[in-house]
Amino acid sequence: MSQQDFHHFAHSLIGQEVEVITTEGTYSGTLLSVGGDSIILRSRINGRLVRLAIRIALIVALFRLVTGRRGPFWGPSHDNRPSSVEHEDDYDY
Repeated sequence: MSQQDFHHFAHSLIGQEVEVITTEGTYSGTLLSVGGDSIILRSRINGRLVRLAIRIALIVALFRLVTGRRGPFWGPSHDNRPSSVEHEDDYDY
């Protein structure tokens, strides 16, 4: 996959729950932005919401997570995510 293809694919995932496999580890969270050499991921670490900057050069794979619906598949979906963020650390990158 070319760098341009990766950026196009990654941009299509902004706002989605993703898993990022890197040479340094695996991370999951909401993809917030895609830059020229890094992506920003909102993730929960030790119970706190944080923003992670991940260098694109370290990324081995990027997946959209398919969130499961609770309850019967024929019934209404139940979104169990909180309606607001309780705490989020912002870091300058």
